Amino acid sequence: MSQQSLIDAIPEEAKRLHPDSVKASRISHSIASLVLLIAGTVVSFIISSWLVWSIVVGAVLLIFVLGFIWAKKSYRYTWYWLTGEGLYIQCGVFWRRKTLVPRNRIQHTDVAQGPLQRKFSLAKLVVYTAGTRDASVPLDGLSFDVANELREQLRQDGDDDAV
Repeated sequence: MSQQSLIDAIPEEAKRLHPDSVKASRISHSIASLVLLIAGTVVSFIISSWLVWSIVVGAVLLIFVLGFIWAKKSYRYTWYWLTGEGLYIQCGVFWRRKTLVPRNRIQHTDVAQGPLQRKFSLAKLVVYTAGTRDASVPLDGLSFDVANELREQLRQDGDDDAV
C-alpha cells in the first residue's frame, strides 16, 4: 500500500500565492519580533535583570528565525484552484489540509488589505459560507487583482440560484 500525501495530488490548474507574500509575511514577523523585544527590554530594565533580558533576546531571536523560515515554507505548501465544484485551498507545513468551499454554499466574499499588503499590492480573499464549520475561509497572499478576479468569478457563479 503506497502512501500519497496531499502535496502529491496537486492538480495542474493549481496556483500559488503571490511570491511577494513571503516578503510581507517576513516583514510582519519582524515587526512582531521587534515589538516583543522592546516589551521584553522594558520589563527587564524595570525589574533590573540582565538574565531576563538575555532570555527575552534569545526567545525573540528564535521567534524571528522561525517566522522567517515559516514564511517560505508556508508559501511553498499553499495552493488554490477554482473548479466547477468550488474553490479548493490546500495548505499546511506539518499538518496538511485541503479545503473545498462548494459554490452552492458561498454566501458572500470580501477582499481585504492591510497597510503592508497595500505596499506589495497583495490582498486577502475571505469566502463566507452557509454553515458553522469553516463559515469563513481566508486565502491570504494573493495579488490584489487575482483576489478581485476570484471574488468576481465566485460572485458570478452564485448569481443564478439567488433567492
